[in-house]
Amino acid sequence: MATSSRVVLLSGPEIDTEAVMRFRLTYSGELRPSGREPDAQQPDPLALHKHKLRQAFHVQLKQLWATNKFLREHELDPRAIRAARPVGDDRTYWSSGGRRAPMSEIVADQYKEFGYRFLPLVREDISLLCSLKILFLRRDIPGSVISAGDIDNRIKTIIDGLRRPRNGKEVLGNEVPKEGEDPFFVLLEDDKLVTHLEVETDTLLDPPTGGNFDHRLVHLVITVELRPYNVTLFNLSFS
Repeated sequence: MATSSRVVLLSGPEIDTEAVMRFRLTYSGELRPSGREPDAQQPDPLALHKHKLRQAFHVQLKQLWATNKFLREHELDPRAIRAARPVGDDRTYWSSGGRRAPMSEIVADQYKEFGYRFLPLVREDISLLCSLKILFLRRDIPGSVISAGDIDNRIKTIIDGLRRPRNGKEVLGNEVPKEGEDPFFVLLEDDKLVTHLEVETDTLLDPPTGGNFDHRLVHLVITVELRPYNVTLFNLSFS
């Protein structure tokens, strides 16, 4: 009998291009469901929890930027970024002459927010869309995460941990970056750039330690695929 359950939560328009970058992110630990989106005056009660996920992904994305030749070595002219050219305009990223600096530093300087310099990989200005396929292992009855109705809320917590914060309340309790968190690497500039999302759930067979059968403990393997919706020389270089 099959023990896994698979659901497609979001399926956007078909983009007739191959993925220019594919990699996996992982997370092991507690995963709490998000409640209703807090309003502008109300702090998110899961802010500390979501930032813990954000920190786990930060370490892995930092390694991605350090090991991918293009991300590590490409340099930009800060004047071209400030020119605010149209989305996908190659001249912004391939301009010649003038002072040039590492792409990671130039982009991070554009996202100085809430005491941090965030460095999102998937951004609207480079015409990239993001597909997420999540293998969701948990200590529960097979398929129950889907049928229990809380899958959306638990996946929302994951997505919030993959994007940059929208306001200072999302880093409440973490107002000062820790060592190694400047810049702070995140996957998404905004969650609207996720155009395909599917989840496969199965039982986590790793035996609980000390009899701790906590249903909130999970192991996630997130396959990330990036595709250009407006193909340019720049975004094809991500491969």
